[in-house]
Amino acid sequence: MKKIFLTFLIICLSVTVNEAQKRPRQGNNAKPMQRIEQLEKLKLIEILNLNEETAVRFFSRRHDHQMKMRDLLDRRDQAINDLENDVKNDSQRNDAFFKDQINKMMTLENNISAQRENYIKSLSDLLSPLQISKLLVFESNFRRQVRETLMDRGRGQMNNQ
Repeated sequence: MKKIFLTFLIICLSVTVNEAQKRPRQGNNAKPMQRIEQLEKLKLIEILNLNEETAVRFFSRRHDHQMKMRDLLDRRDQAINDLENDVKNDSQRNDAFFKDQINKMMTLENNISAQRENYIKSLSDLLSPLQISKLLVFESNFRRQVRETLMDRGRGQMNNQ
């Protein structure tokens, strides 16, 4: 079953890559985040050696976690923007106000950390401790590689100007 599933994924990936190469250059840049997410999913299935049922459950749980994290990160970004505006107008605020804002920021940061911890703990019914460890290492390395690639592209574009 695993061989059939992996063969099917490889065929789908090959067809997708082949079709993507036929399209004009502009079409390839239309949804880069989607392509990165697809690559990430394929690599996760391979690294974690997931069967079809486990993969569906894992990615569903992962998607829920990502949505919760997006919400928390958006709230943190909004709080930072609000705090930035308050700092610029500091003559209108007192120390008690800023202490309250710091506490709100710390609470948001703690919520982000707690959400991540809850997600990782929730995987124990789907994945083995070794698979969870592989996931943590993969996510860290994948984010670093994407960041480095994007930074290298940015440097290349800056040098071409």
